[in-house]
Amino acid sequence: MSEEPHLRAYLCDECWNAIPHFQVKTVQAVQRKVVKKKSREISWKDITLYTIGNILCLGVIAYYLWFK
Repeated sequence: MSEEPHLRAYLCDECWNAIPHFQVKTVQAVQRKVVKKKSREISWKDITLYTIGNILCLGVIAYYLWFK
């Protein structure tokens, strides 16, 4: 066994040298694209549909709480 088995996954020297070892010579920096967000205004149509959807969901919840 090697003198420091925890560094070699508790393998003997012969087994450790038999497995392939990969080394990264240089690390390439990750370049991310900068995405500009478009400011989107909320229309009255969006507000109305969102409100109607919330009211319908609350109605279903109220129905199941009170009548079931």
